[in-house]
Amino acid sequence: MRHFAFLFCFAFTSACFAAPVKVQSYSGDTSLPHKLLISAIERAGLEYIHPYETNKDISNARILNDVKNNQLDVMWSMTSTQLEQDYQAVYIPLFRGLLGMRVAIVKAQNRELFSSVTSLQDLKRFTAGQGKTWPDTKILKANQLPVVTTLKYPNLFPMLEGERFDYFPRGVNEPWDEIANHSELNLTVEPHLVIKYTAPLYFFVNKNNHTLHKQLNDALNEMIADGTFNAMFLADSQVQTVLSKANLSSRRLIELDNPTLSSNTPNKNSPLWFNPFQ
Repeated sequence: MRHFAFLFCFAFTSACFAAPVKVQSYSGDTSLPHKLLISAIERAGLEYIHPYETNKDISNARILNDVKNNQLDVMWSMTSTQLEQDYQAVYIPLFRGLLGMRVAIVKAQNRELFSSVTSLQDLKRFTAGQGKTWPDTKILKANQLPVVTTLKYPNLFPMLEGERFDYFPRGVNEPWDEIANHSELNLTVEPHLVIKYTAPLYFFVNKNNHTLHKQLNDALNEMIADGTFNAMFLADSQVQTVLSKANLSSRRLIELDNPTLSSNTPNKNSPLWFNPFQ
């Protein structure tokens, strides 16, 4: 009987002996990527831990380095060709493309900042704020938009209020929660523009961690096939906020090129993408 148990456990090594998956989020995280990741890990029969549990203010540069050095097993990020060269991407857009639709956080008194902006050339008169290592920064700069950067994401909000830059472009699922989390600052969502580029958010693992990559890819595809993924997407509070508050159909659309996309990006006609304009 013990011999049989050993063989059984050997056959399912990942479940029996694998170390817990080290994830970038913390236990109280309510974000969609966190919930999708935990659901996929559990579906794969794995356990997980939160290395950053006691320090949630971790820079993107630190996260990238930790995955590369196996101090962290899974992260999520908007993709780029460089990221896909340095890490293994799971090619499933977690926000189904919503992250590439951007609305701007501005100072409340600048709510009408873009009221007369109708073209990319008009938008170039204003300066955006972004994280220094974010793929978005390269996209904005490639489209000749002025950008001010910082290494730490939390710094961007007081920098905006302090007029270090004019606007903070955010995925349409993000700004309302962020403004609520920084209620001490005088910020609001600009109502006139949506800036759009193809920018999927993927899970990434270490380049050599092929086992975990397959486990996550298989689990997420199972979740897509049985409807779990879409149900979690539509139930997400940020996605529901987009559908109720973003008023995308009434905004002027400015499209940007994304020169950082790889040829592995899923086909735009795939059901993996969500079209809130319809």
